[in-house]
Amino acid sequence: MKVLVRIIALGCIFSMVSTQLLKAQVIVTGMISDSNRLVLPYATVSNLSTGKRSLSDQGGYYKIAASRNDRIAFTFVGYQPDTITVTQTTGTQTLNVIMIAAGKFLKGVEITSQYSPYQIDSIERRQQYGYILDKPNTQLAGGSTPEGAGIVLSPITRFSKKEKQKRQFKKNYEQMEREKFIDSRFTPLLVNKVTGLRGDSLQLFMRDNYPDYGTMRTLAYNDLLYWITDRYKVWMNKK
Repeated sequence: MKVLVRIIALGCIFSMVSTQLLKAQVIVTGMISDSNRLVLPYATVSNLSTGKRSLSDQGGYYKIAASRNDRIAFTFVGYQPDTITVTQTTGTQTLNVIMIAAGKFLKGVEITSQYSPYQIDSIERRQQYGYILDKPNTQLAGGSTPEGAGIVLSPITRFSKKEKQKRQFKKNYEQMEREKFIDSRFTPLLVNKVTGLRGDSLQLFMRDNYPDYGTMRTLAYNDLLYWITDRYKVWMNKK
């Protein structure tokens, strides 16, 4: 009887080991860009087989754990989603993804004249990153202990690292939204119409006179025209 129990136990262990080997982890990594070779930061990378998700960094690079035959989906606001299948069994598989710009389509939102292009994109971004933005901040383990000061890598430490990354993303997202709003109003086309500047001169003027978020929130359209005109006069006198 004891022999039979041992055989069954060994069989279970062998089965578990075999399953783990069959599902060996592959690290899928690469860079996400568009057809113009512009990198796409904070693109969402999803393992459709496991439900795990990650984001590309500011340089467009991503990394996600997977197993062979897992399907990895890539999504970014304003671009058609793309999907790849993992072919390796172990190690690292490098897959660079080139995404194609898509037409404006917002699922679940009625597109009418009441929405500006910026608002449409903002709603779309909020839908894409809501699973991160909606998570409340939690207390960091260890308080304000400096990173690298003899910290033991424990599950709590790893949790704190993820929490810091989430908070940093929220901060970056807020800054990105502010810049997107500014860029939606302070456009090359508008500045060209007001000042007549073109090419490098236009770019230099816009760089030297890039407005702050508060200014763009408070200025009505006509006031914005006057603001650009005044800035242009000052800028020309400095040349």
